[in-house]
Amino acid sequence: MSNKDILEVTNQIYIIRDQKVMFDFDLAEIYGIPVGRLNEQVKRNIERFPADFHFKLDSSELADFKSQNAIRSGVTMRKGVSPSVFTEQGAYALSFILRTPKAIKMGIFIARAFSHLRRFILKNENVMSELKNNDHLSKTFSNFEKQIEQSLVVIYKNNSNHQKKILSIEKRLKELERKLSISEIT
Repeated sequence: MSNKDILEVTNQIYIIRDQKVMFDFDLAEIYGIPVGRLNEQVKRNIERFPADFHFKLDSSELADFKSQNAIRSGVTMRKGVSPSVFTEQGAYALSFILRTPKAIKMGIFIARAFSHLRRFILKNENVMSELKNNDHLSKTFSNFEKQIEQSLVVIYKNNSNHQKKILSIEKRLKELERKLSISEIT
């Protein structure tokens, strides 16, 4: 596996409840199995997955991740069933219960991705600390967020106005088309 592959997996690691985790559907894709099979194996081996290895998102966490588009649009979830997330230890434990050569190989790969992320965070810990403690930067960032939000609202309104105009034009064209077809008949 290349560094690019490790970076791609690292981008699938999120922080939830102050823990670095991966979604069950991302892990299922990496391990090359359906997400239902992955969760079925976890249920059969639940003693290997204590709360600090694996947990389900609550409804507010799920809504938050959907609103941030962290959950890819191609992912289908059963209605009323929140996805499971796995910590580093839980993701690695999956390779033991899935018992396929690919699962073993990918378990090692995932462990490397978590390790890569941990090293990145440690290297940049000072920068992150300075950013958090700098009121000026925090206020500037907050102002940028507000400006972006306001710009998005304006874009949405403009888009809505354009949609209304397009619908009005389409309606007029249909009327003209209808009148033209009636005049051709008579």
